[in-house]
Order: sequence, then C-alpha cells, then structure tokens
Amino acid sequence: MANTDVTLGSARKSTLSNQARAQGFTHKFKILYTDIDEGSGSSDTVTVALGDTPTDFIVTKALINVTTAFAGTGAMTVQVGTDGDPNNYITATSILAVGPTIAGAGAAPVTLAGSFAAASDALEALFTNSSSGSPSALTAGEMDIYLAMHSANDLG
Repeated sequence: MANTDVTLGSARKSTLSNQARAQGFTHKFKILYTDIDEGSGSSDTVTVALGDTPTDFIVTKALINVTTAFAGTGAMTVQVGTDGDPNNYITATSILAVGPTIAGAGAAPVTLAGSFAAASDALEALFTNSSSGSPSALTAGEMDIYLAMHSANDLG
C-alpha cells in the first residue's frame, strides 16, 4: 500500500457567500477524480490537503456531496478530518454513488476531539482504494466537501 499526497488548488476552495451560508456551512472544497488518480495499487491511498483551519477554530458541521459517482475502481472511500485525525469529521464512506453523506444528526462532526483547538490545524481528505482497480484507474467522479468552520476570535 502506497500513499500519494496531493494539495487541492485554491481555485476549488471557497468561502461561501452569506446566501449560501444559510444552510450553516461556511467553506466548500471541490474534488475531481483527476485530483486523486494517483497510485496503481489496489489498496493505495491518496491524501488531499485541503488547507488550514484558522487559529482558535471550531468546526461544527461537515458534509460530503458526491455529484458525479467515482468510477473505474472496485471500492473507494473518503474520510474527512485533520492530518492528526483523518476521520474526525466524516468517517470512511463510499464515493461510488451520487448523494450526500453526513456523519451525525445536523451534520455534526464524528468526534468532538479535533473539532476545535487554539492552534491552526491541517485539513485533509483521505481517499482509500480497498478492492480491485486503483486510484489511477478512475475515469469519472466529482464531489464537494462542506464545512462549517469558524474562528472563535471572530465571535462577538
């Protein structure tokens, strides 16, 4: 099993508008299959660096929405979290079908630990191929990751 590290380009990271924030999410990360088509082993992983949290951060919500099913491999999952806890916000979930995924009621993160800290933390999405094929065999797929991420320093 090999891991490939990839950094998501700034063009596909966005802070949501006030109108879009009405659902409670503040940040969006768009990942295409071409971002993760690395590694040729059937159990290879790809770690996509999404960026950093602000200092004194709080993550209150997390959601994945697969808009185009990932195709070309037997089984692939994604986890969303930090570099120290890659499944803190969303645990491993398949990305081979279209639709939204939340970890808990109200899209609450999986664990409280790692959902807040005084120091900035590195956000990541960890993709794992666990069956036939490999990440490099992907031929389609697109997904959005939404987070509600705030700085306690911005609270009134």
